[in-house]
Parts: sequence; structure tokens; C-alpha cells
Amino acid sequence: MKKIAVFGKPGSGKSSLSNKLSIANDIKFYSLDCISYKSNGEKVDKAAYDESHNLILSLDSWIIDGLGTL
Repeated sequence: MKKIAVFGKPGSGKSSLSNKLSIANDIKFYSLDCISYKSNGEKVDKAAYDESHNLILSLDSWIIDGLGTL
């Protein structure tokens, strides 16, 4: 079981680091931005975000990155 969370300011290299860690450790990478926004750019509601976030956290292994805010 491996769980890695990468947090930081926009443009700080979170996604680059997370992608490299994902490849090196063969762990799926989830960007919190991808569950925070709809495909049209609107923010998802808190319930939808919480459901997606909790599903990811329940997995045996993951890498997440983002600011972690909604």
C-alpha cells in the first residue's frame, strides 16, 4: 500500500512530480483539479467533490496532487 499526497501553490511543479512518482512507483495519479471542476470549467458541488475524493482515498494506493480546496 502506497499513498502519496503532493500539495503546493499553482505552478510549483506538483503535477510534474506526481507524474514522475506515478511512473516510478506504478501507482495511479489523481489530480484534485480534475475532480474539482466539470469539463466546462465550472466547479462541482461539495457533495460531488467529497464523493470522488473519498472514493480515491479508499483505494489501496494512490498519488494525489492539488491545493486540496473546494
